[in-house]
Amino acid sequence: MNAPEERTIRDLVVPRLHAARWPADRIVREYPITNSRREVVGGRVRRGMPLRADIVLRHPQSGHPITAVEVKKTARSEHDGVTQAKDYGMRLDLPLVYATNGRKIIEIDLRRGTQHEVPAYRSAEELWQTFVSAEEFNPQAQTFFSIPYSRELTDRSTGLIKQMRYYQHGAAQAVLRAIARGDRRLLAVLATGSGKSMLAAQISHVLWEARWPRGQGAPDPRPRILYLADRDVLVADPLVHYFTPIFRSEEVHRIRREPRAHKRVYFALYQALEEIFEQYEPDFFDLVIVDECHRGSAREDAEWRKILEHFASAVQLGMTATPRTDGEADNLTYFGEPVYTYSLRQGVADGFLAPFQTIRVPLSSDIDGIHIPEGVIDDEGVEIPEGDYGPSQFERTLVLPRRTEAAAQFLSDYLRRTDRTAKTIVFCVNQDHAARFAAAIGNLNADLVAEMPYWAQRITSDEGERGAVLLGQFQDGDSPYPVVVTSSDMLTTGVDVPSVRNLVFFSRVQSTARFKQMLGRGTRLDEERGKEFFTVIDFTGATDRFADPGFDGPAIRVIHAGVDQIPECGDDLVVDEPQDVEVRETGVEFVAEEGGELPEEIVEDPAELDSVQARGHRYVLAGHEVYVLGMTMHVLDTSAGLRMRVVRIEDWVRDRVLDLGYDAESLRLQWANAMSRSALVEALGELLPLSLEDLARELGHPEIDPLDLVLHLAYGSRLRSRADRAARLTLTQRQFLDRFGPAARDILDRVLEKYVEHGPRELEPGVLEVPPFAELGSVTELAERFGGPVELRTAFDELNASLYAS
Repeated sequence: MNAPEERTIRDLVVPRLHAARWPADRIVREYPITNSRREVVGGRVRRGMPLRADIVLRHPQSGHPITAVEVKKTARSEHDGVTQAKDYGMRLDLPLVYATNGRKIIEIDLRRGTQHEVPAYRSAEELWQTFVSAEEFNPQAQTFFSIPYSRELTDRSTGLIKQMRYYQHGAAQAVLRAIARGDRRLLAVLATGSGKSMLAAQISHVLWEARWPRGQGAPDPRPRILYLADRDVLVADPLVHYFTPIFRSEEVHRIRREPRAHKRVYFALYQALEEIFEQYEPDFFDLVIVDECHRGSAREDAEWRKILEHFASAVQLGMTATPRTDGEADNLTYFGEPVYTYSLRQGVADGFLAPFQTIRVPLSSDIDGIHIPEGVIDDEGVEIPEGDYGPSQFERTLVLPRRTEAAAQFLSDYLRRTDRTAKTIVFCVNQDHAARFAAAIGNLNADLVAEMPYWAQRITSDEGERGAVLLGQFQDGDSPYPVVVTSSDMLTTGVDVPSVRNLVFFSRVQSTARFKQMLGRGTRLDEERGKEFFTVIDFTGATDRFADPGFDGPAIRVIHAGVDQIPECGDDLVVDEPQDVEVRETGVEFVAEEGGELPEEIVEDPAELDSVQARGHRYVLAGHEVYVLGMTMHVLDTSAGLRMRVVRIEDWVRDRVLDLGYDAESLRLQWANAMSRSALVEALGELLPLSLEDLARELGHPEIDPLDLVLHLAYGSRLRSRADRAARLTLTQRQFLDRFGPAARDILDRVLEKYVEHGPRELEPGVLEVPPFAELGSVTELAERFGGPVELRTAFDELNASLYAS
């Protein structure tokens, strides 16, 4: 906050709040609302400023916000803070907020849609009564609101007490108000990584402290709570890290194979309950929390729905990032419309979730499809049915080892360019595909695998207990391995790996809800380890889901550097994306593969396939070549609003260059000077998604000087290779070159050769410090060929100016 606003608060606002009987301990300065927003540009993160309310006035017992004040310095109008005050109110769910310049006060009633100048702030008691009336609080709701959140939860890395974020507070209060109204089925929709476990634990804490539902004087006033999920990790993490610190181990119990009735807070998998749930009385639980409620019991005919119906008298709270309303399942019908929604887009905009960039990598097999003529024998000696095969058949019906190798090679090259220790999840079609991809990328990085045998590792249900250990190590941000983990469905949802930096889609995704869950594996921030964004690498067109109106991500601009889209081939043999299926618990509780892989004995249309395929045969065709056709990139574009706009990469670069405000000649003049060129390259690097050299390669012109590429894209100038520029200089700038003696001219000729080979970085005197120049003498000795250091610098400056003359 700047000094004038600080003085306004200290000298004018706070005294008037005290005059309205607001005690000092209920006036909070610089109240945090959002985190620093992050944007990914060119593989780097730019941060914005966090949002903080100048002043928040709190409830006396709970400390929850009940109003906010936006302050401007006295020289400004009191109306200048109205928009910001409204933003505070909407985020914090405040019915009444204020904007002021210290001298005049604007009171804004967000429920009625009015604003008026008022002589003073409302008193603490008056404002609380206004709050109660506007929120339609009954006595139970007032009790809930007056209870502070538990302070027993601490951040594992810093040891600091975990505070409820503004949207978690909003969601908790929305759920508690609904419970106070008597609603029995509730739905909270929060993006993956936004803290649903924290939300569930704090709601449970408030109900516990309120002695809900039986009341203070009841002989057994504490509620019984059941936390229900379909995967072990979804149960274990909230039990250990959230509920046990609040309720203590003596009150918390995990239901496994036999019923227990002596605890208050229970955790269970559907799989563990389905044989014993009827041994609990239907009214045994007061609150049932259903995590990831888009799965498991979401279908009306699901076996696990019977568990929820048995405990129908309890309040049931469904939590998910992806509510489903498709033909297979509709949890909106069961739980009702969400009482609160916090989207992935909002989480990224608020800086609580990691932004991402996306690289699309079309493979030749997926673009062209594969035609198998009659009589082709696969690697196991079985004839492959004649026909056209496309992406929907790959790995399920037809296995192309070269396709997996091409994708593994691209990922390996990407990791070598960026970070070979960056944790990466590869979503494969099935367990066999996951095993082959892990082997392929491991072979390409044998040096790392020799040091860390588990550097590349398949983790699926087949790995059993050893897989559980490896998954735990992968989730541990400090564990050096595994680095690249492949799986079919084990890691698509529920697995928390905050440090994961790359998500690789090598499996088709037909469901937007499923895509969002998979994308959510990367959205958690891990600032302690430097993870502030993640990269999606898409081989199968999964990121087409960004275009679905139901996708709730940040605004994306798609940059096309090659093939626009991946067409389908062989539609008559399409295998539909499998729907969620119920999973079964094993003794080690490391099983839960959610649908994803069709059982091998199931095919869509046996009439289309021979009897061998109908029994589950996959045809392997090792000799078919597959190669990467190019790549396209998606980058976040804050100017695109909520729309996804598709542009050519040429248009993107042109717009960014024009944003700098140069015309063609001034751009050329700045480029011609080595020092100003360095500043220009840095400025362009902040705006472009790739370095200029990488951009030239992606556009198929690695031989072009970066200046000519930029001039061509921005102003339509003719493309000119570095060799053309060097040849032109030797032909047209004879007067410049002839000024130098043979020894100095030899240096300049060698510099031009290096420029043609590597680019403009070779056009500075520092190049003389490395071979082949270093072999000719020290920089000081070489400078003597020009008459000294000053003359050497002048010669290089003139070389640059001559080379880039218009």
